[in-house]
Parts: sequence; structure tokens; C-alpha cells
Amino acid sequence: GEIAVPAPMDAVWSILTDYNRLAIHVPNLMESKVVKENSRTGTPGDGSYRCRLYQVGAQKIIGFDFSASVTMDMTERIIASSAVPARKIDFKCVDSQFFSEFDGAWTVKEQRNPSTGEVETLCSYVVDVRPKGPVPVAALEWRIREDVPTNLRAVKAATMGMAQNALAVHSSASASTTATPLKKTARKVNPRTVETNGRAFPVRIRKHKQESGNKARVATMLMDWDVDETMAKYL
Repeated sequence: GEIAVPAPMDAVWSILTDYNRLAIHVPNLMESKVVKENSRTGTPGDGSYRCRLYQVGAQKIIGFDFSASVTMDMTERIIASSAVPARKIDFKCVDSQFFSEFDGAWTVKEQRNPSTGEVETLCSYVVDVRPKGPVPVAALEWRIREDVPTNLRAVKAATMGMAQNALAVHSSASASTTATPLKKTARKVNPRTVETNGRAFPVRIRKHKQESGNKARVATMLMDWDVDETMAKYL
């Protein structure tokens, strides 16, 4: 199956390569975690990363709850032969009590929407399954066929949700940087206080000795401060 996602390829790719959090994005996936990194270097999503991934899924088949686990080797690839930017994640079953085969691939390819001309990503998912033991094969195959478009729609929804959150954060940051700061003004109220925004605060006082005698005179020091400065600096 495949689905067009109105987002750049990198956005869709970041969801698919978020291996430890795939259960958040994909329905019926109860657990997903990297149990071994097969790459000596590299990070998830770099196009060359390899890992061993353990997943547990839960489905309802013929009215019964069916839970199965599978461990797969995941291999990321950049498709250099493609005329447009494209990437692929191949997965292959290496251990499962329930499947002798659970192999397939996720593929993303960036393209232009033929109607709007906007950048979008074509996301496709294929999987070949061969169950072990007393499993109703026909019912399982039907369930998996039903889940393919569901998983694709879930990846699209996760990508769009991430884009909306990023836009909201950007808008909030822009609003905070353009907001006009509150202007503080200070005026003399009495020799020992100043007022700022309607509140009176004590000011620091120092003594100076007169040149003609030993008597000290008191001079009020009226302080000016910056927008983010507090009186604690002078106390």
C-alpha cells in the first residue's frame, strides 16, 4: 500500500526511523525497541543505520485477541538510482515464535503534487508474512491487509501532527521576541525611596566626608536600571 503525505520526505522519514517510539505512532503496535545496533557508526535516520528491532503487536482475529512478537533486522538505505530523493527501510524477521517470515520494507519518495505543485512524500509499505503453528492463515492475512492502510494513515497523521507542533512552537517563539517589553520608569519620591511602576523601593545610600570638616553628609543615590534588572542588585 501507499499514501501521499503533504510534507517533505525528511519529516516522514523521521517518524519511520524513530524506532523506540514507533508504538506511539502505529496502531496495534504495543512495544517497539532497539535491542541491538548493527552499525558501528551512524545514527537512526542517517540512511545507513542498521539495528535489530523487537516489536510486539496486538490484533483481534475472528473475535479473539491475538498478540505476537517479532525481532527484525532493520536496514536503512538511500536510493541513489532514483530520479528524486528516496529512502528505504528493509526489515527481515530473525526470530519469532509466531512467524517464520515477516519481511518487507518502508519506502519514502519525495515528489510534487500534480494538482498543487507542492512538495509531498509518497510513503509505501509492503510486508510478506508466513505464520507458524495453529494460526488461521486466511484470517491473519485478511487482518494484515486491513492493517496496511491503517498503518500508512497513522504515519501520515504523525507526520502532520509533528509539523503542526513545530509551527506552533515557531509562532510562539516569534511572538515572544516581537513583544514590546514593559518600560520601567523611576522617579524620586523621597530621599530614601524611588518609585517604579507605582511601587516605592528603598535606594542605597552612601556617605561622603566634606573637605572642610569631619561631619558626614548623606547623599541619595537614585539608580537607573535596565528592563530586566531588579533592585536586588543595589541592596
